[in-house]
Amino acid sequence: MGKNKREFIMEDLMEPGIMEKQNEEILLEEMEKGGESRLRVHLASKGNLCITNVDRKRTDMQFFKEDRTNSMYKRVDHMIFERLKDGVWRLHLIEMKGSVGTDKWSEIKGKFRASFLLGQAIGAMLEIQLSETVMYTTFEKVRFGFSSTIPSARRGKLGEMKIRMEEEWDRGQFGLNFGQRISFIHRPIQMKRNEEGILEGDLTLTGEREIT
Repeated sequence: MGKNKREFIMEDLMEPGIMEKQNEEILLEEMEKGGESRLRVHLASKGNLCITNVDRKRTDMQFFKEDRTNSMYKRVDHMIFERLKDGVWRLHLIEMKGSVGTDKWSEIKGKFRASFLLGQAIGAMLEIQLSETVMYTTFEKVRFGFSSTIPSARRGKLGEMKIRMEEEWDRGQFGLNFGQRISFIHRPIQMKRNEEGILEGDLTLTGEREIT
């Protein structure tokens, strides 16, 4: 029996290891020194798709501008395409950090924006209908306040409104600039450091809403 179009693209046209099929549990890891993290993701369905270590794989879209202002060549750590009912999928973008402050938050939002476009492109190519995108930041510590080193963070360069990091972080959503401000769900995930010094946490996806 032949492969369907999605399987053929993933197995015959993509480089090995770019996208993996996953079932109800996925272990995501970040091994950068000082921010070593492990996140166990529990899903309600089988047949999910995952790109781990997105930022370390050849996932650049070469036609975007390379300037640092737009951050189009930065991606999140992990990307999950969660298979829901009736042929609909949900995209999850996960960035793993040890600590988050205003400077880092501005950088993370840049990664989210570029990765959202990457996820949309991959979804369209694989004929995956995305119902929504949810974004996550894993962390041990968070510190609010205006950036002392990046003045543009005061202006909210990735959005049109001047919103403090604390407001975005606490209310569970933020906006990104795509010519107009588009809102996204954001879930901060508090991690705990184990005896080996590695940050650990869990994320449960029920197929309906996210529970951390």
